[in-house]
Amino acid sequence: MGRSAIIIGAGVIGVTSAYALARRGWQVTIVDRSSGPAMEASRANGAQLSYCYTDALGSPAALASLPRFVFGGGGVSFRLPMSTDYACWLTQFALNCSAAKFRKNTLAVLDLAQHSRQAMAALRERHDLQFAHRVAGKIHLLYSEKDRARAEQMQALKSARGCEQHVLDRSELARLDPALAGNDALDSDVIGAISTPSEVVGDPYLFCRNLLSVLTSDYGVKTRFNCAASALEDGPDGARLTIAHGEKLTADLAVVAAATDSNRLLAPLGRAITVQPMKGYSFEMPLSRGSPDISVTDSKRRLVFTHLKDRMRVAGIAELGNGSNDIDPAKIGWLIDAARDCMPDAGDYAKAGKFWAGLRPVTPNSQPVISRASKAIAINTGHGALGWTLAMGSAERLAELVEN
Repeated sequence: MGRSAIIIGAGVIGVTSAYALARRGWQVTIVDRSSGPAMEASRANGAQLSYCYTDALGSPAALASLPRFVFGGGGVSFRLPMSTDYACWLTQFALNCSAAKFRKNTLAVLDLAQHSRQAMAALRERHDLQFAHRVAGKIHLLYSEKDRARAEQMQALKSARGCEQHVLDRSELARLDPALAGNDALDSDVIGAISTPSEVVGDPYLFCRNLLSVLTSDYGVKTRFNCAASALEDGPDGARLTIAHGEKLTADLAVVAAATDSNRLLAPLGRAITVQPMKGYSFEMPLSRGSPDISVTDSKRRLVFTHLKDRMRVAGIAELGNGSNDIDPAKIGWLIDAARDCMPDAGDYAKAGKFWAGLRPVTPNSQPVISRASKAIAINTGHGALGWTLAMGSAERLAELVEN
């Protein structure tokens, strides 16, 4: 058909968007300011494809915890002072913290996650991509009877959408993974967990690199790395993107998938979206005899453990409004200590390394923005901590949107 598209951003959202369009016959060019794909928010995130764990950030419990979040309690912090945009985000977030909104937003993201699971399966049938993908199963640790009651409510809610989950006592966890046996394997306060056997892990960095290789070799996708996008223009005949040294690229469609940098391009067009950066951290360490094969999420400390075949990755911390990619040694120290407190034998903490920090773009209702700003400009961003999980489904929705 001769249709052309520029994808701004080469993280998991941008690369999968390129795939969805290229597979439908679009001539695609990917533009990114980094030296290659997945160098920022997608570089070393939690690596979990959590197709059933899609709980919205905003909830009655989160609203009650806002004063604690201001001081960074439990690995979550909402930074001060506030800009006008930040204050607007917080106001809308608070409005999304009711029980009804939490349910609505959680189920909306769950539907997208199930679409994403199907799209990932279809991709893997078409192409032999290697990215440490495996069905690992996942447990979400529970610390109180209140946690258990909430888990049972969510289990009932999600089972109607096809998610198999089980609420287990602590004594039952060892049958899921021997590493969970014994009193010293987990924080002594853990009373049980919600188990989701179908959850998956995969390295998003390897995924992006290998998918991009397929895109360039099989679909003719072009790339422009080390090219920062400086301005985006919207016209009746298409989009025009200004990149390094004033060069202009034109296409029928521009897809803004630039995560927290998206509003820098959208705001001058009057198309700014309500999104804030939420900074996260991760580290890796060698495996040990006590490393769990199953994925583990610790709700108390807001961190995850992911077994990536040859190493253990631990990710956590959520700093809302922190727009710096710099690695704070104090935050890394907190993350290592918190992980050790939760699972003392999960890996060789003495050899922790490969420290990473990335900015996840999050919306007040935890739902990504997948929309068409105009005939020539589309948006695919705002996935928060679930960008890796939702990438394939979001790309398909984007492609269906612009095809229509």
